[in-house]
Amino acid sequence: MKLIGTRILIVGMVWVALGSLPLVRSKALSVSQNADGIRSRIIAFVDGPVSLGSGSVRVTLKPVAEAETEQKPPALIHQARTRGRHIYLVVRDLRVVGQPGVLFRLYLDLPSDAKPIRIDPHFVGALNFYNAAEPGRFDANEKNPMFVSYNITRVLRNLRAQKLLTDQTTLTIIPSGTPAIQSDPRIGRIEIVEQ
Repeated sequence: MKLIGTRILIVGMVWVALGSLPLVRSKALSVSQNADGIRSRIIAFVDGPVSLGSGSVRVTLKPVAEAETEQKPPALIHQARTRGRHIYLVVRDLRVVGQPGVLFRLYLDLPSDAKPIRIDPHFVGALNFYNAAEPGRFDANEKNPMFVSYNITRVLRNLRAQKLLTDQTTLTIIPSGTPAIQSDPRIGRIEIVEQ
């Protein structure tokens, strides 16, 4: 499996990148290439911060406008080329005041009235804040270089086959319990990347 980065720690079924190679940007801001020559394209994103707490949080991913073209509709995320390529959900710039002590489950295009379970077809994976930036670890204007990446290619194919995808791509984040008081977990940016 190829990811955007060099040092990778496997935590369960989640790839956690501890550092990354400098990216070479093309004219289209959503396309980059790492030192291995692997081209990546950001398809959609949410700029944060996305604050998490004891309730679920639902965010809508915005499509990226390619250079000098109109924005692609979010539904095209699901039609992105997947033969020989993969689509990843990338969660960047994780920050906390203190460890929340719970996992946060991620669901793609989960209906708003759904009561999901771990085997739900919308389930992407679980996010933890174990290595998140705590106050003083980075300058206030500096981004945390750590990111977590989930391969969602199979999830998208299954949702498309079951006709469960929506026109507006959403990510629902649900805590597995009650986070520690004043832990203030936040996500700086969420991206869907084709690689």
